[in-house]
Amino acid sequence: MTNVKPYGERLSAVQRELGESPASLLIVGLSSSMRYLTGFTDEPGERLLVVLVPREGEPAFVVPELYAEQVRADTGFAKHFVWADHEGSHDALAAALKDVARSPGPVLVEESLWAEFLLACQKALPQHAFSSATPVLAKLRMRKDAQEVELLRRAGAIADEAFRRVIETPFVGRTELEIAAVLVDAMRSAGADNTAFSPLVASGPAAALPHYRAGGRRIASGDVVILDYGCRTGGYRSDISRTVICGEPSNEVRTVYDAVREAQQRAVDAVRPGVPAEEIDRVARDFLTSSGLGDRFIHRTGHGIGLDIHEPPYIVAGNKTLLEPGMAFSVEPGVYLSGRFGVRIEDVVVVSESGGVPMTTVTHELLIVD
Repeated sequence: MTNVKPYGERLSAVQRELGESPASLLIVGLSSSMRYLTGFTDEPGERLLVVLVPREGEPAFVVPELYAEQVRADTGFAKHFVWADHEGSHDALAAALKDVARSPGPVLVEESLWAEFLLACQKALPQHAFSSATPVLAKLRMRKDAQEVELLRRAGAIADEAFRRVIETPFVGRTELEIAAVLVDAMRSAGADNTAFSPLVASGPAAALPHYRAGGRRIASGDVVILDYGCRTGGYRSDISRTVICGEPSNEVRTVYDAVREAQQRAVDAVRPGVPAEEIDRVARDFLTSSGLGDRFIHRTGHGIGLDIHEPPYIVAGNKTLLEPGMAFSVEPGVYLSGRFGVRIEDVVVVSESGGVPMTTVTHELLIVD
């Protein structure tokens, strides 16, 4: 097995989990989970490229010829079943599965594996049952190690710097897309590898649409503007939301903003080991309900984050997962008044022994921008 840390340790952890279950094999395609387990990453494509992790023994890659040298260099794996474009992947996949699938137990499949590749694996292993690998992978990936937390912290610091840059930019008269471009440029200038997702810049009535993306609307005086963005560094992501206003806020805007800010702070303060994930959602929701705004809070309070922008644990009613040190997730209550404006404040927090540690730290005060 590869000895490159932390990947050898992570693969060993997967095999321990497999050993405590009936499962015989884990199959992972090009995805964040492949990066987590092996260090190799690329965009998914039409060529079959999977890593096979058996309950016991050496994991193996099934890899297209054009990737073979890169996979060997990046992962240190000893076993590679290489296939050429003119041959197709069928024989290499069949040989690899015959080599590693030595027990009759179920096969666990990472859920982002393309259907075409899943069907090929099922055809090669007709006697095996197939099921989701999420319970195994989520259990391991939810708890970030010190290196992962440092990358989350670095990504958060870059997002903070982008916010300081963007609020120095005139908003009124510019399009949402122009403000989004400022955020992207600021994050790249500060050292980001890339954006975590397409930035959300929602102004005026669009700020009442929680997942509205930046468009061609020109920002006007009096608009409330939600900025929701993040970056990637070393594969790990930041996610931050701040709400600003172009000009003096009305009493209603201040009231809603103050309520969301207090709900977010109470939820962050509630983060500590042993607390169910749903409790963080309840704290934020109960405060907004007591403020007369609960029916305008129309999404969960947060989502896990790491190599993916959305991953377990989800901060939502019904999720009884107990928080543990190393878990990382957003805390982002919002209030949305249809056709008028919305307010959202978001930080990623990491659970420590003493509570939740925010990865983004720029002010929560309501800022007036030009």
